[in-house]
Amino acid sequence: MLISLLFFLSDHYRIYELKNKIKTSTYLYASMIQQISNMEIEKTLKLNDLKRIFWASGFNFFHGSSAFYPYPLGIYCLSRLHYVKKKSKSEYDYQLIRLSTGYNGIFSSPTKRINHLRTDVNTKTPSEIETIHPDLVCDRDGDERLLIEYWYGKTGYSKSKLGFFIIDPHLGGNAATTDIGVFSYRLVIVPKPGLFPVIN
Repeated sequence: MLISLLFFLSDHYRIYELKNKIKTSTYLYASMIQQISNMEIEKTLKLNDLKRIFWASGFNFFHGSSAFYPYPLGIYCLSRLHYVKKKSKSEYDYQLIRLSTGYNGIFSSPTKRINHLRTDVNTKTPSEIETIHPDLVCDRDGDERLLIEYWYGKTGYSKSKLGFFIIDPHLGGNAATTDIGVFSYRLVIVPKPGLFPVIN
């Protein structure tokens, strides 16, 4: 009984630790997005900028290439960025960028190993924006918001690889799913003007 209790307490601490790492990664992600173009004349973020930021934001947990195939921990990183800009009371500009370290072949450069999807800017209604996240709804025309979603997905996963004894926490799905699991974090920020929408 006492040994089981110790394992149970150890698992709860491990869950807390991993949740904290996800939160830290998300804030690092947001900070680097805001700062990366400070010294550049062209402020608009490029897809490769985001890939580098995404890769670097996971260094507090993934060392070297451990977020990539063959996934020694049985998990990998995923992220979605939802960018919105209010055009009028009935219309928003919207862009989605999805990134993951899911299998994309073996390349020399980490940025080439990151899967991505970047949609063109399209139009959405306020109700559609609120469905994505209520905090994305803007007050004034021209206001911008960015929702960062960051989580761990599983591939070849077993709880022992993450240091769990009894508890088997629910991990998120792929980059297209709304189920982002226990080890996840969502953060809404106001991006600096001119950073978005992302270009190739």
